[in-house]
Amino acid sequence: MFNCRLENKDGDIITLTQNESDYQVLSIDGLNPPSAKINTILTTSVDGAKFNSSKLETRNIVIRIKINGDIETNRLNLYNYCRTKDWSKFYYENGTRNIYIECYVEQVECDLFTKNEIMQISLLCPNPYFKDLYAIYNDLSKIRKLFEFPFAIDSAGIEFSNYNYDSVINIQNVSESESGIIITTNFKDSVGLVEIKNTSNGEYFKIDYDFIYGDKLIIDTNKGEKSVVLIRNAVIINMFPYIIYGSTFFQLQQGDNYFTYLVDDLIYDDKVEMIIEHCNIYRGV
Repeated sequence: MFNCRLENKDGDIITLTQNESDYQVLSIDGLNPPSAKINTILTTSVDGAKFNSSKLETRNIVIRIKINGDIETNRLNLYNYCRTKDWSKFYYENGTRNIYIECYVEQVECDLFTKNEIMQISLLCPNPYFKDLYAIYNDLSKIRKLFEFPFAIDSAGIEFSNYNYDSVINIQNVSESESGIIITTNFKDSVGLVEIKNTSNGEYFKIDYDFIYGDKLIIDTNKGEKSVVLIRNAVIINMFPYIIYGSTFFQLQQGDNYFTYLVDDLIYDDKVEMIIEHCNIYRGV
């Protein structure tokens, strides 16, 4: 049993399965791991060739749908969710995975002069990886919130929060490949240098700027989507000029990844709240 949906650029979503009175999904191609391009170099002294590099090709998803019920109305309605050249999002859920992939509608074909109309929708996915529908959030903040309701006051008092001087979190990546992260930092006071460290491999990301109360810094390290922006008073500021040389756009390796951070060389670490967000990614379903 599976379920699939399409979302258009306006955010409208149509469910293509469990609705056979209108649509019947006959087949979906392109759900397996995509093909890889292997680059090799021929050498005169070695048989065969020497490996140089490899990459996954773009993914092509092709959906074949039989249109039922009021065929004319249902066909025209489906056009609204698969507009050629436009961005789209394809959702797929089965017994083990609930995932999505972003794509562009390459082609829509339908034989208008047969009794049983079958529409074929071709989706081209520049990023070939499927993503989990729900992201995973890890709190890297060194101030730990402890206050919860309901509560009872006793003679010992209540601890609302505490300070963790050695805050190191482990982010486990169970993806089928390395993946990027989104780091969101909310500033509770004026600070300068912010350094995020991957203690697993020594990589760091440093940014030198005069941050103030209310600022929000967002670092996106996902391939093809890399960005560093500051949101201040609803204005978006590009922060690339303030990145310190040697900084790395982190990629989570498969397995354990340990992160911590420093603010103004440990002086004001309690002046920020930091969340790391990532999605598990997959080659196939």
